[in-house]
Amino acid sequence: MDLVSRAIIGDRMVGPIGLGTAPLAFSSISFEAAVATVRAAIAAGVTFIDTAPAYTRDGFESFAESAVAVALHGLGDRADVLVATKGGHRRAEGGFPVDASPVALRADCERSLRALGAEAIDLYQLHHVDPRVALIDSVGALRELQNEGKVRNIGLSNVDIEQIEVARTVAPIASVQNRLAYAHRADLPTARHCADRGIAYLAYMPLGGAGRSAPDDAVRAVAERHGVSVQRVQLAWLLAQDAPVLPLVGATRPATIVDSAGAASLRLTEDDLARLSVEPT
Repeated sequence: MDLVSRAIIGDRMVGPIGLGTAPLAFSSISFEAAVATVRAAIAAGVTFIDTAPAYTRDGFESFAESAVAVALHGLGDRADVLVATKGGHRRAEGGFPVDASPVALRADCERSLRALGAEAIDLYQLHHVDPRVALIDSVGALRELQNEGKVRNIGLSNVDIEQIEVARTVAPIASVQNRLAYAHRADLPTARHCADRGIAYLAYMPLGGAGRSAPDDAVRAVAERHGVSVQRVQLAWLLAQDAPVLPLVGATRPATIVDSAGAASLRLTEDDLARLSVEPT
């Protein structure tokens, strides 16, 4: 079993571990610390960075996107790193409204291009399906942006299999980003569906997310046997699935993403996988 298989997005191969940047905005770390975390990820071999305009805080148009742009600046050829962002969901006073209308998606794309300092967005994802807007219209807007050269690849986030198939009638879909983790396995059928259709599957909250429960006995036992962190074991479990998965690890410290990147070299045995086969309750 190849535990270091990588995701293919368009003509680019990335992974096996990606960086998710939501925690950079939704924590109290400084902008400088956020930039340092992104740079540490790149230095550790991370070649996929996921961000969004919704990942922001007061005083910034787009905190996480700006941190990514600064981190990439001056590092040489940024073609080695694929940067993905999203549209149709933003942070506003009192909440996180969804607006995936064509007009809103175009405006979001333009803002992200400015924040990232990019001529084109490597992967532009519909952050959430808008119940007030036909999905074919939202995806059609992304297709128009792609035809104009502002977007290289189109992705979806927070979607089910039926929605994926509807979107595919409008545009080629390069990726799907949904929640998947050792302790949250419900979306594995979607990952397999994507694999069968050549769509990269991106797993957000791969360590369980905010408020996650403590690792179970199986994870702790496997971690102790290999002499690694429980986080590495959980990520290695995702990498060992029968459908390729690119975990997007959220981090606010360089040490966290560096440790997570090491999951690519952790080879779980058949005994390990048997121990980890039952979803924690």
